[in-house]
Amino acid sequence: MVPLRIAAVLVTATTVLGAIIAPSVPIYDANKKPLASCARDPNSALARLEPPLQNKLMLGVSLDWSYEVPSANVKKQNGYTPAVYNAWLDIIPGTFGGLGYDNNTFNWFGSEAGRVGAMLELSLNPQVADVSKITVEMMTNFAKMCAFINEYYGVPIFLRYAHEMNGDWYPWGNWPTQYIASHRQFTFIVRQYTNMTAMVWAPNIGITYPFVGGGARESPLPGGLDFNVLDTNGDGKIDNMDDPYTPFYPGDDVVDWVGLSLYYYPICQNNCAVPANFFDQLLTGVNNPNSPGGNLQDAWLKVHNFYQMFAVGRNKPMMLPETGSPWIPTFANATGATSEVQVKDGWWKQLISQATLQNYPKLKLFVQFEEVKPLALNGVPAIQDWRVTNNTATLTWWNGFIDSVKSTLVDADGLVYKCDGSVVLGTKIARDTVVPTTAAVPSQGGNAQITQSQKSGSLGTVVAVVSLLSLLSLVL
Repeated sequence: MVPLRIAAVLVTATTVLGAIIAPSVPIYDANKKPLASCARDPNSALARLEPPLQNKLMLGVSLDWSYEVPSANVKKQNGYTPAVYNAWLDIIPGTFGGLGYDNNTFNWFGSEAGRVGAMLELSLNPQVADVSKITVEMMTNFAKMCAFINEYYGVPIFLRYAHEMNGDWYPWGNWPTQYIASHRQFTFIVRQYTNMTAMVWAPNIGITYPFVGGGARESPLPGGLDFNVLDTNGDGKIDNMDDPYTPFYPGDDVVDWVGLSLYYYPICQNNCAVPANFFDQLLTGVNNPNSPGGNLQDAWLKVHNFYQMFAVGRNKPMMLPETGSPWIPTFANATGATSEVQVKDGWWKQLISQATLQNYPKLKLFVQFEEVKPLALNGVPAIQDWRVTNNTATLTWWNGFIDSVKSTLVDADGLVYKCDGSVVLGTKIARDTVVPTTAAVPSQGGNAQITQSQKSGSLGTVVAVVSLLSLLSLVL
């Protein structure tokens, strides 16, 4: 049951968009004739890009593309090819000749994912406070580029637009009415061009909601529409008894997958071991130390059990589009500290386990955050390193861990992608012919630049290589 305040937002959003429910669209060839093989089956029991997994999971990696590409990552992992690679891209009004994003970089991400046969998770960050400034024209150009990558490289895309919208650390955060309208409009446009791009709705874990100290956008003041929407229990304040997720949910018809940014952050001032059942406590709220307890416990759990609310309640496949366990070098010699391998092993053994398969069958994908960046811990500046392939000790452990759970994992080599958005289990065949594309690459306006999302921990920028430009000259 959707609360009245949230229902009002959904009604407002759909009214703005002409009360249209996102269609299951046909895809057309160059002669404007429907491609029957690419039409989405409206009766499919599986979502876009959801493989028919039974007691299996997929693993992904979110790379720092400033120094590493998927093929190098695969080599380090002894040939193991994750099903998904994540990349970050900003979309900013008024840049790149009106496109708002760098399609050279986007094309590069797609081509590199295609080299290893993986799917691409694209985290698209609208670096603007008012997401209504992401125009229909910008969305349309981006959708065409998605279709091009889908068709030319055979690479499906998980489009994670304006993620962590329930937080205060991004300019688009804490504004549910604008976010919902923008997400819905973007979905309608993407589905005009391709079924191989799935829309991912992915807030931040809300156990400690509402968030403070992020600095980008504080919670709205009392009296406004967004305040009333966020005050889900109607008590005149936004606090931890309010629903941290549903006010931002754009609707079942425009969400293919649900996701959650969920990490282990040490709860002590050292590299302490991951507590038992920590993953379950975050995902469901059950037995979580942040819960209020007493007679408030049931009401709190009702709005904090993300898996039950959205994966089960909305019947959506779920992913953790970014996850990991950081090592903090500053605390390496602190009292009670454990080793880097122990900290990371403790987290991943909770994620990829028989308990996860049994208890959370709709949880299909974990994406390892393979980066290092400065991030304060309990107000103390610190370098946090989530990487698992950056040194001999962690790489040896990681490869051994993958070997130990391989029977549980489906890698990119075992997935076959179809233009109707379905993903089936099987062995890929070589792509010795290029699929004719109906989507032209949007022209790059202005001076081409390579931008790096603020989320990325890279210290430099992505370098555009000559081979990329040569490739584009063949495509354009």
